[in-house]
Amino acid sequence: MYETLEEQQTVVTPEQVQLQFQTAGIGSRAMAHLLDGLILVLLNAGIVAALFGLASLGEEGGTSTTSEAGNYAAAIFIILVILINVGYFICTEYYMAGQTPGKRVFGLRVLQDNGQSATFLSVIIRNFFRLVDLLPSFYFLGVMVMLFSKKDKRLGDMVAGTMVVLELQKVRARRRRTIDKAIARYRSRGQLPELQLEQERIQLFHEKDWLMLSTWIDSLPTMHDARLYELGKPIAEYLAAKLQYPLEPTMSTQGYLIALYVRFREDWEL
Repeated sequence: MYETLEEQQTVVTPEQVQLQFQTAGIGSRAMAHLLDGLILVLLNAGIVAALFGLASLGEEGGTSTTSEAGNYAAAIFIILVILINVGYFICTEYYMAGQTPGKRVFGLRVLQDNGQSATFLSVIIRNFFRLVDLLPSFYFLGVMVMLFSKKDKRLGDMVAGTMVVLELQKVRARRRRTIDKAIARYRSRGQLPELQLEQERIQLFHEKDWLMLSTWIDSLPTMHDARLYELGKPIAEYLAAKLQYPLEPTMSTQGYLIALYVRFREDWEL
């Protein structure tokens, strides 16, 4: 399962161009936020360590001037902690074109509802309402609002007129890596045959055949072999008859379908 709570959204620009976006669900957004939270924890820990270091220097110095300097430094560092925690999301989303480091890793981006890049004002508004989405704790309100939103929006997105979307290129790359790992397991067990398809047989393979095959392959990383066999058997029989390339006695149903997928994906995968 890659992202189970996403919604497909179509936006028509003022130039009458249709843009399609896949909104990010709770799962991917939570993972991105956890990574951003870890970065903030490390930044805060560094500031606190420096604060204690300066405070200890002030105590060792013993003079009133040194003590006052330590107090001023402590006040500055406290202000820095507040600014970093408040400004982290605003600055990164604005200067990284709608992304934080966490969003970039997980292929997410903040856009306006019209499909254009988020403005500075919209970034400020959506992050100001982050304080409300946090209530009563652990983003409870934000998650509840997202569950009932058709565009996977938290309250801040609704007020700011923004949405968080998946960058499909990264999603496809992550999906392909996951499938490739599953294919590698079959190859390592010697269950992946080498198919020698002639050109006239290749031309018999059409778009609907690819959609059927790729839908089955999506289940490869998460489904048990027995269920994969049950779902794959009629697909393998259909494709074997259509391509006039029957399963050999040494071939498994799963191995046959995986071999077909490997052969055709360079031609059909976007």
